[in-house]
Amino acid sequence: MAPAGGPDAALAAFQYGADAVYLGLRQFSARADAENFAPEQLDEVVAFAHSLQPRRRVYVALNTVILDREMPAAVDAVATAADLGVDALIVQDAGLAGIVRRHFPELRLHASTQMAVHNRAGVERLRDLGFARATLARELTLDEIRDAATVDGIEVESFVHGALCYCYSGLCLYSSLATGRSGNRGRCAYLCRDRFAAGTAAEAGDAGAFRFSMKDLALPAAVADLAAAGVASIKIEGRKKSPLYVAAVTNFYRRLLDGPVAPADRRAMEQDIQSIFSRPWTGLFSEGRDGGGVVDPDFVGHRGTPVGRVEGVVRRSGRRLLRFTTSRPVERHDGIQVDVPGADRPFGFPVDHLFLAPEDRTPPREVFESHSGDRIEVELPGDAPELPEGATVYSASSQDVKRRYRFERPKPGLHRVRRKVDVTVTLAAEGLSATARLAPRVPGERPVEASALVAEPLSPARNPQGTADAVARAFEKLGDTRLAAGRLSIGNPSGLFAPASRLNDLRRQLSAATEAAWSSATAARAGAARADLAPAPAAAAAPETESWRIKVDRPGLLDAFEASDLDGVAEALFDLGFSTPEGVSADVGHLAGRVGRDRVRIALPAITRAWDEPGLRACIERLLRDGWTRWEISNPSGWRFLPAEGLDLGGGWPLYATNLAGVRQWLDWGLTYVTLSPEDGRDNFAAILAASAGVADVPLYEDVPLFISETRACAIDRDLAPSTCGRTCEIPLVSSKGDDTLQLCRCGRTVLLHRAPLCRAGRLDDLRALGARRFRAAFVWRRYEPDDVLALWRGLRAGRAPDPHTIGNYDRGLA
Repeated sequence: MAPAGGPDAALAAFQYGADAVYLGLRQFSARADAENFAPEQLDEVVAFAHSLQPRRRVYVALNTVILDREMPAAVDAVATAADLGVDALIVQDAGLAGIVRRHFPELRLHASTQMAVHNRAGVERLRDLGFARATLARELTLDEIRDAATVDGIEVESFVHGALCYCYSGLCLYSSLATGRSGNRGRCAYLCRDRFAAGTAAEAGDAGAFRFSMKDLALPAAVADLAAAGVASIKIEGRKKSPLYVAAVTNFYRRLLDGPVAPADRRAMEQDIQSIFSRPWTGLFSEGRDGGGVVDPDFVGHRGTPVGRVEGVVRRSGRRLLRFTTSRPVERHDGIQVDVPGADRPFGFPVDHLFLAPEDRTPPREVFESHSGDRIEVELPGDAPELPEGATVYSASSQDVKRRYRFERPKPGLHRVRRKVDVTVTLAAEGLSATARLAPRVPGERPVEASALVAEPLSPARNPQGTADAVARAFEKLGDTRLAAGRLSIGNPSGLFAPASRLNDLRRQLSAATEAAWSSATAARAGAARADLAPAPAAAAAPETESWRIKVDRPGLLDAFEASDLDGVAEALFDLGFSTPEGVSADVGHLAGRVGRDRVRIALPAITRAWDEPGLRACIERLLRDGWTRWEISNPSGWRFLPAEGLDLGGGWPLYATNLAGVRQWLDWGLTYVTLSPEDGRDNFAAILAASAGVADVPLYEDVPLFISETRACAIDRDLAPSTCGRTCEIPLVSSKGDDTLQLCRCGRTVLLHRAPLCRAGRLDDLRALGARRFRAAFVWRRYEPDDVLALWRGLRAGRAPDPHTIGNYDRGLA
């Protein structure tokens, strides 16, 4: 499956061997900055894909979190996709998934990687919820992918190539909370590509390193293993990449799938891709959790394919010339880049003048192109920095590659999605009439019917068969319409004659009426789905009294509380992510001793990898045996870790409830409450709370993880080793943009926090006015002490925020 950021990329993908493309519309695309598709462009690409042999598929990605006010437009987008016969929708939002299942059941649902599905349990739950395919998190090992691919009743797809986020997809809030540009809505500011310096180094003026800037994923060696494992689709990232890139990378993986590929050919194709766009490549964790070298701390952006090393910079005739021996042909108008220590990016420049380097005293010769093995000189621009000898030289753009990956474009307007129409034409003395019928495409759909009439007296035909032939000719070509000729029935019992001009009038009228009826049916279907965007059930109404939930990750954090501090506290949640089977019963028991057994709820972690699962399951078994029945999940996998019945399940914010339809859907799927997203803003809170305040927790205070990553950031620090990862590994960082953050390494994972917590205590009265009655404070991740928690808690209850703090997107809203 190849990315299609625009129509040309889709055409390139199909020409070079893609079985399917995935693309976004102008709204609700997780690549909002890509070209994306207007409805008429989607129409063309679907028709084109379905005309190919073998038939190709088009998947539409509506894979963002969706605000409540946007849901009607999202439903309309689904209706358009269904009307055009797309092959699947890729979604993240639970509310949208529910609408699709109820109103557009013919559409396959694919779970976006934004749902952070990262284990077998998550895939099983998505199957239970009606998804046909799950896109797995990029961080999985081959063994984990193999396990997930064995789940019956659902397909899995796995990324094999493209850009990597430092965070698990769907769990990154860094860009959103720092700038208002949400990565979960396709508007990421890519702050992880900034330099970060550790606290003391930053104070000394050290610019730091690109410690969170990931290399590009490339798994050519794993293609055969993925196919053998039963993975339904290997996926290429790159909806913001050029059609040229899509052509080259699709060709590469198509060839590998069809294999075998000679080593020299494989290397040549890899170099082609790298010359178009590439950071250094990594296999990430495909071979195991301890995969190293996944971050490029020295440079960001496109690097290219290595073609040599700097042998020197010579001056001749007023020119500065870069000299190197090239391992790949270079020609005029190519692009060259060179690593320059201390720069953020390699220094790049076009090949305007190219010379074969002189041997001995032979004068240099300017050439249009050189060959592999030639010692060449390329003129440097006037602003070129000092280029150290031995620095790597890259081909960053190749005219030869551009020529070799050309693709054909069909004639505009040639391909259009059309439905077969069955027509009945009747000839009577008083004139011509016709009826049209579009057959239902899915069970329960009403047929689309239309009629037309040309009132003009008809006379007997000299040749009735000639009349029948004329009717057939008139209706076999439906012109520039969305209709294709189906069955034609002719009723002419009196053997009448009809002029061709009147038959053509009848056809035009009938076609217009049929298309109008089709459009009306589509609009009515969308309208019925929009009408289903109803408020949550009556149980969601705002309660009269206010209640609070407190979440902690250590049992003693509430030890300083007095009895009065627990007034209004409905529950205390214990984060199970950092407990051990040996100590979990005592930990939860200690918390229950402070707040009361009837006010304890157990919170499962958002991430549970294969190496985490035995310990988590052991903890769950002990707590179930101890009789704990209230739980909270933050990932679809949580359902499968717990018994199907007899428990009260709530939902954490990583499930994302950003619209009323989503709240309703999570409740329909079995949750008793949801937690609103910490990245959300006031206006959207207001829309949700207006109808679901009784089941929606509002996050008031939390050290929100800006990202959670499997990559061990502390490994790039010379004074720290991965073995030190744990609760004690906390490093203050300052980004090149001045962001003060705190890097934590816990249980081998990296978590990044803002130095200032998210706190909306200063907006408490405003939230109450909006209808909020359920508030949440989370004291996790940071090294809190009981006295710290008590002081913070009392301040929150009184509407006082600590200094410093951030309110995130509360005032500015979620972009």
